[in-house]
Amino acid sequence: MIPLLATLLFVKPSTKAILEESWKRTLVVGHRGAAAYKPENTFAAFEEGIASKAEAVECDVHLSADREIVVMHDATLDRTTTLKGKVAETPYAAMKAVGVPSLAELTKVTKDRSVLVVEIKEGEGIEPMVVDHLRKEKVEDQSIVFSFHDDRIAKIKEIAPELTSVWLLSLGQVLKGKTAVFEHLKAIGADGVGFDYRTVTAKRVEEAHRRKLPVFVWTVPPGPQVDRLKAMGVNFIITNHPRDVRAQLGL
Repeated sequence: MIPLLATLLFVKPSTKAILEESWKRTLVVGHRGAAAYKPENTFAAFEEGIASKAEAVECDVHLSADREIVVMHDATLDRTTTLKGKVAETPYAAMKAVGVPSLAELTKVTKDRSVLVVEIKEGEGIEPMVVDHLRKEKVEDQSIVFSFHDDRIAKIKEIAPELTSVWLLSLGQVLKGKTAVFEHLKAIGADGVGFDYRTVTAKRVEEAHRRKLPVFVWTVPPGPQVDRLKAMGVNFIITNHPRDVRAQLGL
């Protein structure tokens, strides 16, 4: 009976479920896994993010020289690995040898354990490749796609309307004016909007919520900012410190 009970109690992570819950209380996304606790975008960081009970973990992806989708924030390898040079000019085998995950490997870690946020960085034709992979692994309902590039979000929504996609707004985009930004979010089909915690305001959160768009805010340290964002009603706080921020939120 115990194995049967465990099976009955197991609930797969769901993008839909956490989005619905985020309208009731502010939730947490582990940035680059849990970058304050383990080296960013590594298997150890994602395991830590999952262990912290963050509602989702976030990664960044580029294409390697041999067109593998690799988990890396920077366009170059110098800062976070012992390799030098551009991700786009390096074969995946060389990156794998120093611990850089592929998206294929990462989804095997997160599948049925956490919602995975995939921020698309660079790579010609990367959007359909990401979509194809998420569909192949049957994790579309456990995934969210981020990008700073509005054309990438529009492309994702064109080829995969079922995928929750969020446009991250740079400071320059925010300064263009809230009305134009929110009209453009609708035009590209975005399902949510992201702000830097230093640029988000209660008014912008209100504007987004009026349009039924969840608000994601990055990259938030523990402390007063967490309380400020919770009071604003932001849906998700993206943080390098998921365990600490969840504790501060009382989750």
